[in-house]
Amino acid sequence: KKFMLESLQEQVRGLQKENVELRMLIQEKVPDKAQKIISECCSKNTLFHDPTDGTPDDEKKGKDTTALERSDFSLMESLTSGQQNFVLSDPRLPDNPIVYASPGFYTLTGYTPEQVLGRNCRFLQGPSTDPRAVDIIRKAVASGADATTCILNYKADGSPFWNQFFVAALRDSDNCIVNYVGVQCEVETEAAASALEDKVNSVLPLAEKEGGAAELAP
Repeated sequence: KKFMLESLQEQVRGLQKENVELRMLIQEKVPDKAQKIISECCSKNTLFHDPTDGTPDDEKKGKDTTALERSDFSLMESLTSGQQNFVLSDPRLPDNPIVYASPGFYTLTGYTPEQVLGRNCRFLQGPSTDPRAVDIIRKAVASGADATTCILNYKADGSPFWNQFFVAALRDSDNCIVNYVGVQCEVETEAAASALEDKVNSVLPLAEKEGGAAELAP
């Protein structure tokens, strides 16, 4: 999670620089409408709130937000600011369904909100998805741990793509898991195959030691 956060923060810094340049350009080209345009672009619907923001509890009532543990809040803030492809699922609901997907996720996969929300993310799997990669994700979710693996997923039109997938549990201020975040990054075929092989090879010795090698067999 730390590596993912550092990578995202670097991307956010680049986007912030572009943001400043765009603001200056808008103010130069349309000074009479600049403030309105910038205000509309900056408005956002917050999914979570910072547990250290100092907002009184009575002001938060009626808002569909959750106070995340500080490091998890920083991760979500970076994912949103960095315009990443990600989904949120709710383990408190049956079958851990997706309850939010970023605009980038819909662009990447070609699915619509109606096809995504309320479903477990396994619908992205297909006939050639390696069960060993699925098992890595399943075990991470079951234990509340972070994990990353390269997995073959499928878009809405049926075309396959290699997904460098990262999953992490999001905890509230009481350290209870309230959501899982899954981050998708499309990668080239050659890099994907190498990444999956490395990941499986790193997991197999541990599985064999624990007597669980059979679970990782395709």
